[in-house]
Amino acid sequence: MTRQTRIRLFSLLVLLGVLAGVLATPDTENAYAAPCCSACDYRESACLWGTLYPECGGDPGCCFNKVANCWNWCNSGC
Repeated sequence: MTRQTRIRLFSLLVLLGVLAGVLATPDTENAYAAPCCSACDYRESACLWGTLYPECGGDPGCCFNKVANCWNWCNSGC
């Protein structure tokens, strides 16, 4: 076996090792960082001020409905 063949085989082995490592990593497709619930409060306040969701025009009911989904998945521990 020539030196060039050994180098190619070693390179192939390293490539396969890297590929196996990439394929073995856990799937992070569904991983996300939930915002703090205080961010939801800020979003509602910004809506009431008219800077976020201007279509609500500061209506508390409309703003609550726009931001309600935020409270369903926010992180209350921060």
